[in-house]
Amino acid sequence: MRALKLPYLATAAVSGALFGAGLYVSQMVDANKVLRFLDVTAIPSGGWDPSLAFVIVPAIVVMFIAVRFSRGRQAPLFDLQFHEPEYDRIDKRLIGGAVMFGIGWGMAGICPGPAISLIAFVPDGLWLFLLAMLVGSYAGSLIVPSGHAKRLADAR
Repeated sequence: MRALKLPYLATAAVSGALFGAGLYVSQMVDANKVLRFLDVTAIPSGGWDPSLAFVIVPAIVVMFIAVRFSRGRQAPLFDLQFHEPEYDRIDKRLIGGAVMFGIGWGMAGICPGPAISLIAFVPDGLWLFLLAMLVGSYAGSLIVPSGHAKRLADAR
């Protein structure tokens, strides 16, 4: 049982709302804007939209600082422990998954966070995307079941 449940849930809710609002304000929920950012072949013609770099770079900086700060703490403020990924190796499966994620992102112009934020607006094709995302997540869990990844890493 998790201690400090109400503060934990309140922090999660505020963080999620702030993240969703940030996705909307930065226009990461606009698939066309994302696709214009991803299309680096349009640089010579002036059709490339670099503006999402102003979202990505500060996010990387904030996360870098947060991770460095958290390394000096025993536990988060409203939880009993930090929840690190159970599998922390860079291998063929990770690279393959990243490539598949990137291909899907490039095809749809949307990724899971913005897709969940878009539920409030229900654009055409969103339910199909969410269904495919859930099926893909389930298929991934069959390839590397939870807990199996850590045992796999420990066996090496």
